[in-house]
Amino acid sequence: MDSLKKRRFLIRLFVLTVLACVLLTAGWKLLNEGKSQKLEAGEKAPDFVLENIQTGEKFKLSDLKGKGVLVNFWATYCEPCKQEMPVFEEAAPTYEKQNVILAAISADQSSLVINRFRDRYDLSFPLLQDNGNQVMEAYSVDALPATFFIRADGTISRTVYGPLQIEKLEKYLDEIVP
Repeated sequence: MDSLKKRRFLIRLFVLTVLACVLLTAGWKLLNEGKSQKLEAGEKAPDFVLENIQTGEKFKLSDLKGKGVLVNFWATYCEPCKQEMPVFEEAAPTYEKQNVILAAISADQSSLVINRFRDRYDLSFPLLQDNGNQVMEAYSVDALPATFFIRADGTISRTVYGPLQIEKLEKYLDEIVP
């Protein structure tokens, strides 16, 4: 009788293990359903409209057709982002004269935190707030920082996931000068 109980127990354990694996696989697929691949060079950059926290005006990517655009996803708590911002600020006026706009989209949920960061680093280029992270999702950004270099025709020239090597910034910006 003991061997029969042991056999039933092992069969039940096996069935439960198989069911658990099936449920985990199905759950993983549901969680990742609709998530797209990383955006790459040559693809059209998804359009978006966000509020510029400095001016309160709407910032719409498609309104910048004919200009190069650097779009950087960042957050105030991101150490590499803190290192990039002063370099972006230094480059912004020079490249704006060449029809290249730098815009930084914050994942922070508080405009107060973003404004304090802006003041601390004396940033003048557009800082945008992505409440709900809808634009981050459209760009398949899952880690910060992430930077997209967008040509004047609206296609992506280059993507940099993770910290941007500052010495390459000028080269990448030159690629999107119209």
